[in-house]
Amino acid sequence: MTPRQYSPENNKTNPSSSSVFAYLTISKGPHYIWIMNLSIITVTYQSNEYIDQCILSIVTHILDPSYEHIIVDNGSTDGTIETIESGYLNYVRLIKNDRNLGFAAANNRALEEAKGRYILFLNPDMQIHKGWLDDLLAWMDAQEGVGIASCKLLNYLHEPHPQLRPWKLPSPCKRLPWLRIKTCFQSISSYFPPCFDDEKIQEVEQPRGSFMLLKKETLQRLGYAFDPSYFIFYDDVDLCKTILALGLKIIYWPHICCIDYCGRSFIQKTGPWKYLQAQRSFKIYVRKWHSLLHLFWFSLFVPITFLSRLPKWGLKSSYKAWKEYREQVKSLSNKRSPIGS
Repeated sequence: MTPRQYSPENNKTNPSSSSVFAYLTISKGPHYIWIMNLSIITVTYQSNEYIDQCILSIVTHILDPSYEHIIVDNGSTDGTIETIESGYLNYVRLIKNDRNLGFAAANNRALEEAKGRYILFLNPDMQIHKGWLDDLLAWMDAQEGVGIASCKLLNYLHEPHPQLRPWKLPSPCKRLPWLRIKTCFQSISSYFPPCFDDEKIQEVEQPRGSFMLLKKETLQRLGYAFDPSYFIFYDDVDLCKTILALGLKIIYWPHICCIDYCGRSFIQKTGPWKYLQAQRSFKIYVRKWHSLLHLFWFSLFVPITFLSRLPKWGLKSSYKAWKEYREQVKSLSNKRSPIGS
């Protein structure tokens, strides 16, 4: 294979193609050095049902052989690790955690080892359906000021769905419907941007975290991939808010389509567990981006709505979820891991 080169004049890649090699001129003459364009990071937890489809869809939708796929498993017990080790170690690098460290911590651990110029965070229940990752990288190389690129998401019927489209960033008032509190302030529909065109490249506020492409240098500015204060939920929303605060754009790029099976890793988790995790994460988000007054009145509603759902969830299930939640909060470390160069 003839190596594609950096231009010696400007040391930039050709935006029409992804470079596999960099051309460097030193005192002893020209030398080639391997440049990895893309690191794909996937965090698995009880993901045995879909992880093989995810891996194979990447292999069939990228031409550049220099990419790496790092999978971090968060203590799965459903055969996820066995599936990967039995047939896919030629395609991925597997990192095994002995327990569930959470989405943010697992991604941050993988990022420390990632070598690509670009980082793609891809959920294990995602399947690339149409388009080439190489084209997205080439498009990103030609852009300035883009912090995140997302793709077009389809449901299991291969159709667009409103809840798979990019959303508006949340606020405490917009969050009230999710707490099942009837209010005149906002409705769920207020989360969605009006007149969204599924086929148009456009700026958005908050794409789903199931597919997010960023330059590694952007993440190095942050010091982490996702704020380690989060365990699950709202870590991707926080990243979007941070990227926008840096003055960068978030772009919806519909020329890649993915099938999103939407949170299959947590389908076995109970209602009270998911509720407590979501409210804890949103409180972190409010504390970080809104006023203490917002945090105070929002915090008042959380125990009230939790208690109101006890008849539906049951006391035993709710107490078990609350106990697990308290143990998890105590064990979480809020230390931020630096990114390796």
